[in-house]
Amino acid sequence: MSDGPGAPKLEPNAVVAVDVVLFTVRAAKADEDGATDGPTGIEDAWQVLLVQREDAAFAGKWSLPGVLVRADETFDAAARRALRTKARLDATGWYLEQLGTFGKPERDTRGRVVSVAHLALERSDELTLAPGGGIVRASWVPVRRVPAEALAFDHADMLRVAINRTQSKLRYSWLAFQLLPETFTLPELRAVYAAILDPALLRLNTGNFKKAFAPLFASGALAPVGRRAAAGRVGRPGDLYRFQGPLAGTWERELPWHEGGPGHAS
Repeated sequence: MSDGPGAPKLEPNAVVAVDVVLFTVRAAKADEDGATDGPTGIEDAWQVLLVQREDAAFAGKWSLPGVLVRADETFDAAARRALRTKARLDATGWYLEQLGTFGKPERDTRGRVVSVAHLALERSDELTLAPGGGIVRASWVPVRRVPAEALAFDHADMLRVAINRTQSKLRYSWLAFQLLPETFTLPELRAVYAAILDPALLRLNTGNFKKAFAPLFASGALAPVGRRAAAGRVGRPGDLYRFQGPLAGTWERELPWHEGGPGHAS
């Protein structure tokens, strides 16, 4: 917006940054002796990417990956660059949305920095984290085990907003399919909902869970592949499915799953 000819040039009074809350759902992996590497329960399967900076001023605290926005750069591009430069992740094509703007004057002791936080979701079974510039450690951390006091800046606030946004969108949108491979079983899909919304969903039998997804089956957005998953350690291999709908799609009505138990678990 301009005040007309001859108006004085605007002087910058704040620096703009982006920070990214990257969520994934990770399953425990067992070695030959049966020991697990990673989360041992569904409560720990929902994880967030956190990094530790080499700057001693941060006193070993964790933070979300972030960068200052360049003069010729969009927020979206800056967010993807943050993941690339801080954790060596190529986020090209990943789901990404603006989460909110965080601009309390005291949020950064180094100066006035306004951050445009972003939310990203991606399956991580084929991702390798590697610390980038200014980072000494990058790690997946269970969302429910991140103490607010362990995070730098106002990143605890960002994480809280991202948790609420993701849980809400999972109830009315098709966001969960961002966290699954190209083909998957219904128990794997159920595990995503259980990890993020409520572990009690694991007790919902496959038949009832499938009924909840009847509209997607009817529309063809969720389709059987015609083969089974590779044999696992226990039980009969499940049928494989593929999601063919738009990932930005939404349900006609909100799913009845909420913290404290699904409305029709059995």
